[in-house]
Amino acid sequence: MCANTEVLNQTSNGCLMICPECRIYHLTFGNFYLEFTENELTHFSVFLEKINVDYWESQFCNCTMKRKLAILSTQVNLSLLLNRTELEELKKLIYYKENKNTLLKVVNIAYDFYKN
Repeated sequence: MCANTEVLNQTSNGCLMICPECRIYHLTFGNFYLEFTENELTHFSVFLEKINVDYWESQFCNCTMKRKLAILSTQVNLSLLLNRTELEELKKLIYYKENKNTLLKVVNIAYDFYKN
């Protein structure tokens, strides 16, 4: 991971950054981390748009897994699983240019607040 990165977009579960020197995009979301070139990020965003949510949810309708939307990888034994809400949040994170004026809301910040 690059040392000098700029945050492009952030949600409560993830962050999209870019290294201005090497032009690599760094995506953290939940507990996974991915690196993309600009071209790869574009292809990933198109892929996300084409995920058929209804199909995947029906495929695993009898399964007890709470995450039923699969993002398949070229590695046969590796898939990233999301639920519908996480997928929408990931899309908002990836489409940072369209969501430029979207600010992180206080309710979306994972912080334990204790009153004394």
